[in-house]
Amino acid sequence: MICGIAGGASAGKTTIVNALKERFAVEEKTLAILPLDSYNRDHSDLSLEDRAKINFDHPDAFEHDLYLKHLALLKEGKAVDIPVYDFSTHSRTAAVERINPAELIIGEGHLLFVIPEVVRKFDVRIFISAPEELRLKRRLERDVRERGRTPESIRSQFAATVAPMHDKYIEPSSSLADLIIDGSAPIEESLEKVLECLDNRENVLSKEIETLGFQA
Repeated sequence: MICGIAGGASAGKTTIVNALKERFAVEEKTLAILPLDSYNRDHSDLSLEDRAKINFDHPDAFEHDLYLKHLALLKEGKAVDIPVYDFSTHSRTAAVERINPAELIIGEGHLLFVIPEVVRKFDVRIFISAPEELRLKRRLERDVRERGRTPESIRSQFAATVAPMHDKYIEPSSSLADLIIDGSAPIEESLEKVLECLDNRENVLSKEIETLGFQA
């Protein structure tokens, strides 16, 4: 089963994914994560100054074909080597990360439900929603700590591209979700809702497979 988890930047997607990883580890189930952020197009041919001007919150910022190819391979039970992206330099590194097939494949990214070819691949679609002020606060904390950004550059990018692209693309895509989660709610509460949604969809898929087998 393939589950897509989308939502605004810093809405809480990674927090949900990490909680799922912990739960699956306890239950000895396998989980594969395919983050859309890893598929940012490579712009290493540009200067760092020019790379910083790119609108990374537009759907065209990602290499959709490669993402779709890797989703398909994982679905077929094959391992994939995904790009490793350096957010501090806005470019791909020479390294790759091996992702093995699993019982549940999770696609995670803010623009997942905006790309028609990608959104159709998900058996379950979950959207994480959070107020803009909370998303900005979290982004400031994360990007300063993990990506070597300055607060001024983060606020500037948020105002120039993150917020406008959220309103234009991301928020409207929530209408495609099977479940919408409050990104400001306690993680335990949100996790249980996600697990219930996954279980319900798994039961539906199992019944569909049984019906197809009977018809055959």
